[in-house]
Amino acid sequence: MMKSKIYYSFGLAISVSLFLPLNLKAQFIKEKSNKVESSNNISSKPLPDASRIGRTSGSKAPEFQELYDYEVSSKNLVGATFPYQTLLHKAYLIMLAEQKIISHQEAKIILNGLLKTDKLAIENPSLQVYLPYEAQLIKEIGSVGGKMHIGRSRNDLDNTINRMFLRDQLLGVIGAVIQLRTAIQAKAIDHLQTVMVIYTHRKEAQPGTLAHYLTAIDESLAKSLDRYLQLYERMDQSPLGSGASGGTSWNLDRYRVAGLLGFDQLVVNTIEGAAGWDHIAEFASGNAIFMSDLSRLASELQLWSTDEYNSVELDNSYAGISSMMPQKKNPDALERTRKAAAITTGQLMSILTSLNGIEYQHSGVRIMIEPKAIDALLAAAHTMTGLVSTLHVNKETMLRYATENFSTMTDLADLLVRNANLDFRDAHEIIASVVNRAIAEKKTANQITIAMIQDIAKKRLGHQLSISKKQLQTVLDPVQSVAHKTGPGMPAIASVMQMITNGQKDVTAKTSWLEKQNTHLDLKNHELMELVKAYCL
Repeated sequence: MMKSKIYYSFGLAISVSLFLPLNLKAQFIKEKSNKVESSNNISSKPLPDASRIGRTSGSKAPEFQELYDYEVSSKNLVGATFPYQTLLHKAYLIMLAEQKIISHQEAKIILNGLLKTDKLAIENPSLQVYLPYEAQLIKEIGSVGGKMHIGRSRNDLDNTINRMFLRDQLLGVIGAVIQLRTAIQAKAIDHLQTVMVIYTHRKEAQPGTLAHYLTAIDESLAKSLDRYLQLYERMDQSPLGSGASGGTSWNLDRYRVAGLLGFDQLVVNTIEGAAGWDHIAEFASGNAIFMSDLSRLASELQLWSTDEYNSVELDNSYAGISSMMPQKKNPDALERTRKAAAITTGQLMSILTSLNGIEYQHSGVRIMIEPKAIDALLAAAHTMTGLVSTLHVNKETMLRYATENFSTMTDLADLLVRNANLDFRDAHEIIASVVNRAIAEKKTANQITIAMIQDIAKKRLGHQLSISKKQLQTVLDPVQSVAHKTGPGMPAIASVMQMITNGQKDVTAKTSWLEKQNTHLDLKNHELMELVKAYCL
């Protein structure tokens, strides 16, 4: 399965290490490990998972574990965005030096001071807030450290850091949606001939296939993926240089510092640079829409996995147990995915409410997307990817429901329209009466007879209809029903296969886009670090 590269998104230890010098990186990892070991005073060997007992004994899928991990994570916005703050300082200082606003020597002193202050901030998270960080820098290298803030405000600084953080998170989300779509497409190929009932209002509607259902989910996810890619262009804009909102008289090169940080464009207007929040609301909205689709899929699979439906069963690695009832195999992964969806909806409502209550200016009232909300989304997407891939499908039960539970009645009504020249409403009412009689006589759909239809037709129309036994058997067969629906987007194998092929092509194109963006940011990060090294020599 394709794994996307996610920048700086899984905690401070990983994030900072991505751009620290190698010696500092190694030292940070060692000190972090020592600190954890001494604080816990236990062996580094993980304890067995106490929840893997009963019917779900065996290992838990690591993607499923993510749904537990984010809830107990201590990650916060300051810690999650701190690596971007230090990256931004370095790029900004190089731009100031290139513009001769500060000297090369001053840039060298400050950049070396930043490396020291970064290390101290890792040890003392209170220094990860900007003003304490700046104060520590000045303490380390003297008043020259104050020149780092020439021409900028915490307003454009924070907004740029947020965009850098969310830009990387967005790439991670895009990668997760691509992985999920890939898994769904693969599962659909495996079930082109798995005939099942398509439901509306939680009642049997018409025959379809599991592949047809899954391609519907894939088409919906494709729209979320498109929204995320469109958002990336709006997220990938640097507001740095906006100052508090009115810009600055210093001769800043906004395009240069944006380029150093990997941004493709500017937020041009300096008021918008300080006040703009649409990209954050849009990200939260996209997350809520995506997760609502994921929640609906999880809800349906949970319904199908009940003992009464018995149409699918979760692999043990995605299921949980009851601490009391030995027979239970609970759909924990599905329920926790639905819970994660509620978190993303809450984030959207909080952000929109915060914006509704303020003027169009920089304000501390505005609410940012919390890292844990994004981690919840990623955990749910990763979990559903693995869950779909390993899902056990009871094909025989699905086919039996489609055969017995009146899903072919529309086909039967259509037969009367074609053969007996009835209008559809008369045909609809005749078959509705046939169904009522079958239910009263405790007959299943495949036990409907021509005599039942003719009896009701004569009472309603005054005459019998021209239909044969062979015609009746054909329309009552859900496999035949599916095979005859060959139009675009319909459940016949060829139609579904065309949807799968189109989806695969789209995923391939989006994967190439993602790889290009990741490579671009990698390159820009490398180029910036090389400049920093050159200044620090």
